[in-house]
Amino acid sequence: MSNKIRIAITDDQNLFREGLANLLNTNAGYELVAQAENGRALLDQLAKLDTLPDIALIDMNMPEMNGVELNAVLRKEYPSIKVIVLSVHGEERYMSKMIEAGACGYLKKNCETAELFATIDNTHQLGFYFNLDTLNAMRNAAKYRKQGLKNLNSIPISLTEREIMILQMICDEMTNAEISEKLFISSRTVDGHRNNLLIKTGCKNTAGLVIFAIKYGIYEVKF
Repeated sequence: MSNKIRIAITDDQNLFREGLANLLNTNAGYELVAQAENGRALLDQLAKLDTLPDIALIDMNMPEMNGVELNAVLRKEYPSIKVIVLSVHGEERYMSKMIEAGACGYLKKNCETAELFATIDNTHQLGFYFNLDTLNAMRNAAKYRKQGLKNLNSIPISLTEREIMILQMICDEMTNAEISEKLFISSRTVDGHRNNLLIKTGCKNTAGLVIFAIKYGIYEVKF
């Protein structure tokens, strides 16, 4: 079985999509498994694949089904696929909107190749990758830091000191193994705390936990 990261591309600009495909093919660790000009076309391709992609690079502005709509469908029907947005829109409102909607990363189309590869690799390994622009957008969008903690259904919750500590380490992109070594506990115990955090907050994935932590001031963005 291949250890390559399986990637799908969705973008209506043919030249950009083909150029991106050629760029990804230069990385021996990647396998391009799908290319589509819009969200609807990608969903049609996914239905025919025996093995789903690990990562979906999607544009926001596309005909028939745009990136916002596609991300929502993927989160519901294919939650194992991690979405990274590649967009010409660099405004903070777009970034925060897509991240809060479940995207695991957000890059502007003029990003460097190294940043694109780093985003793909980290998202595949850790479940998310937020660069400084995205973190800043999320920080500026936070409106509820001084309020009590609430889950995604607006129900008040509380976190233990250990859960807060582990949540902060998750935000620092530490793996379960690294956290267990730091706190002198087993990886299974760390995984239990991580699952409890997901249950308490109502978040679906690690990226959601990071958003929650920034929103409530549990984690301060470092610049």
